Parts: sequence; C-alpha cells; structure tokens
Amino acid sequence: MMPSVRCRLSAVLLLALCWSQGPAKAGDLEDCTGTVIAKIEPACTVIIDDQSRPADDRLKAYVVRSRLSISRAKYDLAMADADAAVQLNPKFVPALLARAFVYERTAKFDLALTDLNQAIEIDPKNPIAYITRGNVKADQKNWADSLQDLDQAIALRQDIPQAYVGRGRAYVETGQIDQALVELDRAISINANVPNAFSWRGQAYRRKGDAEHAIEDFSRAIAQAPQTDIVSYLSRGQLFSARGDYARAIADFDKVLALAPNSAAGGVAQQQRQSAVAMQTELAKIRDGQSQPAPAPSQAVTAPPSSAGAPAAVSSAQAYRDAQQFMAQRRYADAASRLGIVLGADPHNEPALRLRTFALMAQGRYVDSRADIDELLRMKPDDKQMLGARAMASIGLKQFDQAITDANHALSVDPNNAVAYLSRGTANRMTGKFQDAIADFDRSIALNPRDASTFSERGQAYMGLGQIDKAVVDFDQALVINPLSDVARAARGLSLLLKGNSAEGLVDVKTALDRNPNNQMAELGQGLAMLISGQYDRAIVALNQIIGKAPAFDTFARTLRARAYLAKKDTADAMTDLNVVLGAQPNDTDALGLRGIVYSQMREYDKALDDLSKAIAQRETVERYFARATVYEAQNRIEKATSDYKSATQLAPTSVFDILAQAQSKQKIQQLSKSIPCGGVARGNKDETCL
Repeated sequence: MMPSVRCRLSAVLLLALCWSQGPAKAGDLEDCTGTVIAKIEPACTVIIDDQSRPADDRLKAYVVRSRLSISRAKYDLAMADADAAVQLNPKFVPALLARAFVYERTAKFDLALTDLNQAIEIDPKNPIAYITRGNVKADQKNWADSLQDLDQAIALRQDIPQAYVGRGRAYVETGQIDQALVELDRAISINANVPNAFSWRGQAYRRKGDAEHAIEDFSRAIAQAPQTDIVSYLSRGQLFSARGDYARAIADFDKVLALAPNSAAGGVAQQQRQSAVAMQTELAKIRDGQSQPAPAPSQAVTAPPSSAGAPAAVSSAQAYRDAQQFMAQRRYADAASRLGIVLGADPHNEPALRLRTFALMAQGRYVDSRADIDELLRMKPDDKQMLGARAMASIGLKQFDQAITDANHALSVDPNNAVAYLSRGTANRMTGKFQDAIADFDRSIALNPRDASTFSERGQAYMGLGQIDKAVVDFDQALVINPLSDVARAARGLSLLLKGNSAEGLVDVKTALDRNPNNQMAELGQGLAMLISGQYDRAIVALNQIIGKAPAFDTFARTLRARAYLAKKDTADAMTDLNVVLGAQPNDTDALGLRGIVYSQMREYDKALDDLSKAIAQRETVERYFARATVYEAQNRIEKATSDYKSATQLAPTSVFDILAQAQSKQKIQQLSKSIPCGGVARGNKDETCL
C-alpha cells in the first residue's frame, strides 16, 4: 500500500521511512515525520522521551531521528537511535534499514548486509532495501551483485532515481561510460536534485575526456551539497589544475581540507594543493620578470630599459602553458622544446624541470631526463617523486641494479612511495624476478589504486609467469582507469592472442597500432597472430622489426621467431635464437622448454629431456609435458610417455600452444590405449588393450 504522507525523494534515507510508514497522527508525530527540518528533532525527542506514547510512535521517532543524524554525519547518535528502534521491534524494516545506513557510512559492510538481507526477507517487495544493498555491494566493489539488486529495485519501481544513480556508478567504475551516462541522465530526468547524480555523471564525463562537461556537473553537485561533497570539490580541483587554472584549483583543494582534513581525500588535496601553489608561484615569477636572464650587451645598448624584459616574460609564461598542452596531447618533443625556453630564462625553474623530466622520459631520452632529475635532487635531495622518477630513468637505461638502488633510496625516505614500488617492481620484472615484481606492484596498487601503469606492469609480470588470465584482468583494470593506455591495450591484445582468443586480441593489437604504428608490443602481437595462423614467413618478417631494436621485448620476440623457424623445420635458426636468449637468461623457462622441443626434432633426446625436465620443474605446462612424452615415446619408454601424456591432458591450458598440445595428447593416449596389452586379471580378454 502506498504511504499517505507526502515525502520528498531527495535521498534513500528519507525514502525508506516514507515507503514504510503508515498514516501520520496530529501533533508531535506529524512534525517528527514531516519535512520541516527544524521541527523534526525536537518533535521526535518529545515522543521518544514520553514513555506513555504508543510503541509504534516511539519506534518511528527513533528511526526518523537516526536518519536525521545520518544526514548530519553524527553516526554515533544515529546508531544509538537505530539500535533502540531494532530493540523495540526487530522486524521493523525501516529500523533495519536505518541501522544498515549507519553501518554503510562507517564501512561496516558485512553488518550492513546482515540487516539488509533480513529486511528483504521480511519485505521482499521493498525497492529501497534493494537499492541500499546494491550500494553496499558497490562499496565492496561487487559490481555484478550490485547491479542485480539495483535491477530488482527498478523492476519493483521505475521512478526512484537513486536506483539509476547506483547503476550509473557501477557502470562508471567498470568502464562502461556510455551506459553510465544513460543511467545518470535518467536519474536526473526523474529528479534533478537527487544526490550524487551530477557527481557521478561528472566522473563519467571526466573519464571520456570531456573536461568541460565534467566541471559543469561537479559544480552542480557542489551547489547541491556545498558542505559535504568533498569528492566533487577534489575532482573539480584536479581538472582546474590540469588546465592550468591554479587559483580555482587551490580554492577547491582548500575546501576539501576545510571539510575533511584527515580523510584520504584530504591527503590527496594537500599534495595537489602544494603542487598547484608551486606552479602558480613559478608562473608569477615569470610574469613579474623575476626569472628573466640578464639582457645581452647588445640588447642593453639598443633596447629601451622599460621594455627589455617584457617579451621574454610573455614568451616564458606562454612557453610553459604550451608545454602543458603538448604534454596532454602527447607531443612530448614539442613540450620539451617549449620547456627549454622557460629553463633558458631560469635554469633552476623547478616546475619546468619536473615537467621536462617526464617529457624527455616519454621520448626515451633517459640520459637527458636523468640529468634534469639529478638537478632537482641537488635542490631537494630527498624529493620522493624525483627519487622514484630516477629509478624509472635507470630502468630506461637498462641499469636495473641502479634502478633498484634508487627505488630503495626513495623507500627509505618515504616507505609509502607508490612510484618507488612501481619502479622496483619494473626492474624486477625486466630481470625475470616476476614474483618479487608482483609483490612490489601489489604494494604500489595498495597505496595508489588509480594508477593504470602499475596494473599494466603487474599484468606483464603475470604474463612472465604464464598466468595469462590474471594478466588480462590487470590489463582490463588499467584500461578502465586510462582507456588511452596504449601499453595496456597492446598487452591485452597479446595476452588474448596467447590464450587463443584471436578475434579479440587482434582488435586490441590493431587499435594500438592505429594509435601508434611504432608500438613495439603491438608489433609483437602482430607477429604472434601471424605465427599462430600459420603465416610463418610473415611472422619472421614482423618479428625481425623488433629483435635488436626493442630490448624490452627482445627475449620474447626471439622465442616466438624460434617457433616460426621450428614450424618451417629450420632447427638451426631456431636453435640460434634460443641460445641467444638462454645465454643472457639461463633460466628463461619458455626458451628452455622450446629448446627441448628443438632438440627433440633434432633427435638429440638426452639434451631434449634435460631442457624439458628443467623447464617443467620451474613451471608445468601442457606443451612441455606433451613434448617430453614424445621424447619418451621415441625412446620406447612407454610408461613415462603415458604418464606425461596424462599430465598434459589434466593440466589447464595457459596458452594457445598448450591448447594444441592438449588435443594432440588426447589423440596419443587413444593411440597408445590400442597398442598396450592390459594382461593380468583386470580384463577378461587377454587381447584387450589399456593404458
């Protein structure tokens, strides 16, 4: 039955009471359950304190006062009232929902779900219970179950905007931006004042790269909740900062710090405010002529004193703004050139030096980048950002021991330096220490879960361990955070190709190559696609473009080229590639296993068994068991062959090569079962065969 009291659908916490309450009585109860905020608390308190009032009146008063305390973030008071209501009537759904709201706000999600599950059991047609449970599951990042609850709420009632906001949030967080916009537009069309709708739509626009619409929506969200919406202040401030509008960025960061100084958002705002202030100060120096060089003698003679410095000041300021824009457009060479103008005026300009380190690094100019980093570290020896950046530059120079030393130094200064863990993890990955790398990436992600590059790096480490499914999940997450990550897209394409998902993999590889024809990982994926489709000569040509030119991918490219040569029966060239790989990395399991297969083709069975057994000891794969089984079969060691064929059929395939080997193993077992006599008493017919 629909409630008889008219309620505002401004928030789920008000909706829950409106959905469940009965007709209001005159006097205090009417004020308590009404919409005039100033009357609610005193009226509810009168009812609660009057022990002669009916239990139902006091029950409703506890719930309403609890929800009012929630709206004011007074969670201890809210919990006390919600608990009292549940004690009065453990099956009163609004009381359970009120307590669940408090549990959700205080991050006690399991307790919230307990109350919500009970509420739904009592009233399975209550859409607010489903919305709230969907939101709690979203807080736990359980997106699939969250959407299921929100879908159920909408099936029950199509006019509650909070359900659409919840779905929009889930779609934003899972990277389904267009669908998110549809849901959030629907919520706003139902009620333009619904909380969080503009904030989440702003996030959706932000992830689409539409900064103007994002800023507009964050501003509308702030207008609705100027004292509570710290996320919108922080997000808008970050967008203003990215545009170089430091004054407005600082104002937003200050608001976050005023509202929630000790929160995680407050910590982020503090760091970004410092950066914005530094940039603003440096730009002011340039505009005011404080960082201009002395004029050349000829200029001093011929130029009027009043105008000698003006063009330089304008040029430096404009050059810095240009550099920022070029960085956003990935025009790194142009950015470095413009920053050279700024640094020509002031060689110690800290913001310009910082920006140029990354512009140079993005071009692969690691020596020059490290020179800028070293200059910054002379100015600030314990600058944690630059210590982490120096480690990354050392990785670019293939100085992995130095990179680890730099990362360790950074961590000694700041044990919570996410970039340092990323750098050390990358150095470990590049040297084949995949488990150590993953441990470092896990720490980095725990500290900064919004960095796409760390997920991309961890995905590559999982690839190194042959854990392709985990790698794909990490690349997916990297692309949710940064849809423009060419590394993550190319790596995902390569991983999908390795899994045997050629159609999906090729889409990613081609997309990455369209964006950057020199993307080496995408070129590697293209070579792999040709290999697994039987185009061996074309695969060799494609891989030739990488080998010797892309050190980061040289090992894998040589291993793939060896496969192509082997498929062409060219064991000599295959062996040459594999020996190069193993000469540099003697324990490379992929090269070791494949060399065992080449030795098998060359009928050097003892060497084949040695390599294959070592590779299997390091990491079992279907292909390696199959290959070793063929060697045992060739030596007429049928029991060992049969055992390895069985192992090959029992392991889960981890690559397209495993899929093929497993199919061949099953065929081999069938063939052997027809040729091996059973004997003994296991079968009635002595002529039957078995394994």
